[in-house]
Amino acid sequence: MPENNEALGRLIANENSASDLLAFLFERDPAPLIRVLGLPDGEYRVRREGKAARSRFDLVVYREGHPVAVLELKGASTEHGDQLDRYQAWAAKYSAALFYCTLDRGDVPRDPWRAVGLVELYGAWRDSTDPHAAWLGGEIAGLFASWDEQAEGVIGESRGWYVPDLVTRRVALDLDRVLRERDGQAEATRTNPGNPMFLAWQRHPNGDPDAWIGVDVRSEGRKTPAARWLFRPCVQVDVGDGGAIEARRKAHDLAVALLPALVLPAIQRMLTERGRPELGHALSANEHGGLAGPADAAVLDEFRNGELGGLHPVFRNDWNRRLATQLTLDVTRVDRFQLADLTLAVLDHLVASARKLVADQG
Repeated sequence: MPENNEALGRLIANENSASDLLAFLFERDPAPLIRVLGLPDGEYRVRREGKAARSRFDLVVYREGHPVAVLELKGASTEHGDQLDRYQAWAAKYSAALFYCTLDRGDVPRDPWRAVGLVELYGAWRDSTDPHAAWLGGEIAGLFASWDEQAEGVIGESRGWYVPDLVTRRVALDLDRVLRERDGQAEATRTNPGNPMFLAWQRHPNGDPDAWIGVDVRSEGRKTPAARWLFRPCVQVDVGDGGAIEARRKAHDLAVALLPALVLPAIQRMLTERGRPELGHALSANEHGGLAGPADAAVLDEFRNGELGGLHPVFRNDWNRRLATQLTLDVTRVDRFQLADLTLAVLDHLVASARKLVADQG
């Protein structure tokens, strides 16, 4: 990516401004969009952020006053709830075609949505008869293509604004395909500050439908691509019939039992035994192997027998129901494929350790 494209990168990383730029290109020359969408010749206009059924469309194409195509652009964000279903219901009233525009190769929308690559979409103006549209469309398409390529390389060497989003989404998609066959799942999401992350889960082998074993991986910011990511092996217990306090107590017990497998030395040893020592070398932790503090039995018992509120004294936590060790990952040493391998290896290790605990307990 050319160094002087940082400002344009920030613009197209936001779906709103990217959609505005698409509308601007259409106003300069409508023919490329009509061609790439496969619409018949005719007079068209576009509308940005049209509203219908609690929805705000990125771009709607109209012909003779009737909507004929709806475009949803997906860059750094992910689909929200039933968003696509609502769009689809509205479009069905007008028999409008639906187009899902994204950089993610594996993010294939369900019928009747049609996938359109963002490089293909903006690149359609490269041959425009309008020189300004041809230049701008080419710059945007080139930037998207660069980010797409960077997402396939070493994570810490990337420069594109939402390359971390592409990495976490692509890893989550690949993991989800594997984990669905193991009664598990994976998803990409965001941290509270807005950093890309993904979670990968398998059910705990103890048979509790609310208990999970997982790995939680978090990017630590876009402005410093080489910054280490957080890699958090964890257990989680969803709130069931027993309520939140009972879920926290279950999570505490499961995490304490699994503690020897959750710390960095055990994970590095496992990776060496699997013939992947380079993945172990990319991980590091504090003096407690990733724990928040020493695993003192008296401290653990006192916390368990209390109200289970506040910070856990030993584990990193979310709501005291997701308890984890916190390792850091040197992303200058891995690509997304190695990150997926690492995540699956750690999940396998934790599930196998938990399975042994269950068997030993009879």
